[in-house]
Amino acid sequence: MTAFPSVSLSFVSVICNDIVAQSVFYAGVFALPTATELSSDHFRALRLGDTILGFHTTAAISLLDLPQDTPIGDAAAAFWTFEVHDKQDVDTLTDSAVAAGGRLVKAPYTTYYGAYQSVLRDPEGNVFRINKSGVA
Repeated sequence: MTAFPSVSLSFVSVICNDIVAQSVFYAGVFALPTATELSSDHFRALRLGDTILGFHTTAAISLLDLPQDTPIGDAAAAFWTFEVHDKQDVDTLTDSAVAAGGRLVKAPYTTYYGAYQSVLRDPEGNVFRINKSGVA
């Protein structure tokens, strides 16, 4: 297999019922700036380092030629992991996410692979983790 050293992750996107509420939730919890130049009727975006967190309306299903039964929210199988600086950040951001309308799935704990993380659902039911690697 050929390596592609210039490949990077530019966008990570989720299809949402309410792109404004979803982008406000993540912007508020993680203090992420909005990429206003990318905003449209069908898309909102936040900057996370060199990656854009994208929030698409359900119109993306047709625009991308996805199956009409593409899962959204609680039914979606993918999840995001937000890496933080230390264990205290996991605790603080978990509390912030719950206060902003997120639902706690699993309180902060040390994983079998030595990370400290919490598992949550955003207001539409999408799963995300807040994680600090290598603490054990």
